[in-house]
Amino acid sequence: MKKNERAETSQTQSLTAEGFRDYIRTSLDARVREFALGYVGALILEEIETLCGKTGEHKRGRGLAHRGGSQRGSIVLDGERVAIQRPRARSNGKEVKLERYEILQDRSDLREHVERLMLAGISTRNYEKTLRKTEASLGLSRSAVSREFVKSSRESLNHLNSRRFPDQTFWCIVLDGIVFGGSVVIVALGVDTAGNKHFLGISEGSTENADSALSVLQSIESRDIRFTDRVLVVMDGSKALEKAAREFFGSRAEIQLCYLHKQRNVLAKLPRKYHAEFCKRYKQAFSANSYEDVASEMRSVLSWLESISYSASQSLQEGLETLLTLHRINMPPKLRTSFYTTNLIDSAFSNPRSQLNRVKRSRPQTDQVLRWVGSLLLSQEEQFRKVRSYTHIHEFLNTFLDKKIRRADLGIGCIQWVPPQSLTITGT
Repeated sequence: MKKNERAETSQTQSLTAEGFRDYIRTSLDARVREFALGYVGALILEEIETLCGKTGEHKRGRGLAHRGGSQRGSIVLDGERVAIQRPRARSNGKEVKLERYEILQDRSDLREHVERLMLAGISTRNYEKTLRKTEASLGLSRSAVSREFVKSSRESLNHLNSRRFPDQTFWCIVLDGIVFGGSVVIVALGVDTAGNKHFLGISEGSTENADSALSVLQSIESRDIRFTDRVLVVMDGSKALEKAAREFFGSRAEIQLCYLHKQRNVLAKLPRKYHAEFCKRYKQAFSANSYEDVASEMRSVLSWLESISYSASQSLQEGLETLLTLHRINMPPKLRTSFYTTNLIDSAFSNPRSQLNRVKRSRPQTDQVLRWVGSLLLSQEEQFRKVRSYTHIHEFLNTFLDKKIRRADLGIGCIQWVPPQSLTITGT
C-alpha cells in the first residue's frame, strides 16, 4: 500500500472511531434519560391509581377520584425543563393535585443548576447552546435563565449575610474594599481558631467609607458571631476601614495594614529608577524576625527614602506602626505569610473578577453587584483550604491572648488578654 493511501486509511479509521465514541456517548445519554422519564411516568401513574383505582376497576361508590384525561406539562430533569404528557384526576368537580408531579416540578434544583452555569462563565446569550438539546425539552429562554439566576443569587446573598457560625470563634478578620463598575463592595472574611476561612458579610457603598464598613461589622454583631477578646484586623490601609474597625472593636483591635498596598502607595510617589531598590530594601526589612529588628530595618529604609523623595518617605511613615503589627504581637514567621496582606480576600476574587467583568450593564439602583459578588464568593469558599501553617495558631494564640489555653478550648467564648508594651518608630 502506498504511503498516502495508508495515511488516508488511518485518518478514516480515526474519524470512524471518534464518531463511534460520540455515538456511544450520545446513545448512553439518551438511554439514561429515557429510563428516567419512564420511571417518572411510573411514579405518577402509581399515584393516579392510588387516587382513582386501576384502569377498569373504578367504582363511583368507593369515594375515589376519577380520571380526567391528560394535558401537556413539564418536570425538571438534570437541570432542564422537560415536557411530558401528565394524567389528571378530578373529584367533586375540582382538580386533584398530584403531589409527586408537583415535587418533580420543583425549580430549586433548576435554580442551582442555572447558577452553577452562570458562575462557570456561561452567559444567558449562550445558555441555549449549552444545554443538551432533546426533542422533548421545552428549554429556557434567556429571560427565564436571568430570572432564575436573580432568584438563586439573591438567596446566596441573603445566606452570606445571615450566617451565624455557632460552632466557631474568630480571632482574625480581614477587611477590603473591592471596586466594581463604580461601586465599592466591602468584604469581611474571618479566620477561626482552627484556621478555616469564612466570608462573614459584604456591603455596597458609592465610596469606601466608614459607614459601609461599619454596616458589615454591625451585621456580624447582630448575628452573635463570636470573636476572641483580642482581634487581629487585616486591612488595605484605607482610613475609612481603620476608623470603622477601631470604632467597632475598640481597644480589642490589633490593626495590620496590607504590606502590598503600602508598597504600591510608596512606589506611586517614588521615581521609577528607584523602584527595584526600594522593593529590595522593603522586602529585606520584613524578613527580620523580631519587632526590634524590623523596626531598625524600617528606620534605615525611611532614612534612604528621605534622601531621595520626601513624599515617598512620608507615604511609608504614615501608619508605619500598624504595618509592623504582626512582628509586635509575636506572630510566628510561618504564620505571618498569610496575614501580611489582604490576599485572603484578593485571591478569592482572582477568578470571580473574570466573571464579574462579564456584567455588561451594571444597575446601581438594584442589588445586582451584591448578588453577583455574594454568589461568587460563596462558590469560592467551597474550595477554600485552611490558612498556611495553621498548626501554629494554637501556639500563637497562647501568646496573643496572654493565657495558656488548651486546643479543646479553641472556639469557645472570649479569652481575656493584657496589652503588651509597644515600640514607637520615628523617622531619622
